[in-house]
Amino acid sequence: MASTLIRRHYPIPELGFQEFWDLCCRFQTLHSAYQSVYFTVDSEDGFVVLDEPEVSRVLKKLAGKESRVRKYTARLYTNRSRPGDDYRVCELHYRTSATPSHPQGLSFYGDAVDKVCYHQFEEAIDATYPCTDNHQLEVEYGKPCEVLALIIDIRGFTVFCEQPQIESPYICGLMSAFYNMVNRSLQRFPPDMIKLLGDGVLAIWQTTPADRELAVQVALEAALRLRTRWKQVQNSPHFSHGAPDALGAGLCFGLASHLEVVNDYIGRPINIASRLCGACPGDRVYVDRAMPNIPLHLKKEDYVTHIRPYGRHHIWAFTNQEM
Repeated sequence: MASTLIRRHYPIPELGFQEFWDLCCRFQTLHSAYQSVYFTVDSEDGFVVLDEPEVSRVLKKLAGKESRVRKYTARLYTNRSRPGDDYRVCELHYRTSATPSHPQGLSFYGDAVDKVCYHQFEEAIDATYPCTDNHQLEVEYGKPCEVLALIIDIRGFTVFCEQPQIESPYICGLMSAFYNMVNRSLQRFPPDMIKLLGDGVLAIWQTTPADRELAVQVALEAALRLRTRWKQVQNSPHFSHGAPDALGAGLCFGLASHLEVVNDYIGRPINIASRLCGACPGDRVYVDRAMPNIPLHLKKEDYVTHIRPYGRHHIWAFTNQEM
């Protein structure tokens, strides 16, 4: 069964130590590898117990102090008795009240937990504490910032993939080579975010006046060298069925917002870069005219293209020469 990283929070309003202990036992029943559990109880007066494996001692020390408890913690281990072995750790926390950085309720963290078994554990929590659903709308408006957006995609990728001899493992190999090629070309000044977009790659630099010129130089020069780098992929013995003929690239600069919850960026510069990338031929790089600090030694052409939904759009066109 698949194991994965799991983080959960359940806004249970009231949970005593015995109920907390019962939840730990339920987890151990479903995840038998986690045989050891160590409890910590933090109160307004300090630690009541710290890393204690004996429940009887926890109950004895906790007697009469329940009203002052701030947090119960249980750390569950697989092979703690042999520290040299590869052991795994899970944590359950219950906070009796909210803090500026943590909400009130039960929290779980585990980096190697069986998903099916954890689902059963979660069902047990829901059955015992049915009012754990939080229907409050969570909204993050994003932090305004200036960004440089570079989008690169593979021309004719869909048509290429529809050939009967091209199967998914081959496509994955091609996409990984494409992603690694783009990522390496940007490492002189790495972007703040880089991710695959289907048959393309989006790179974002969150810039300031101090580093704006460097980001523009790295992004533009990397885009201009695409033809040479892509030919290396095409000629690789790994791709005996060939590869699409060309790449497109679009760059734009402007104001956007950073959505921290998923580490993503949203805004007009990204939309424009995507449209420019889709419109440019394989031997060009299209750059929005608002782009500052373009290196003077690079030859550019004043050009107009049509992009949706903006219509006529004035840009700089750079010849994507083999370098």
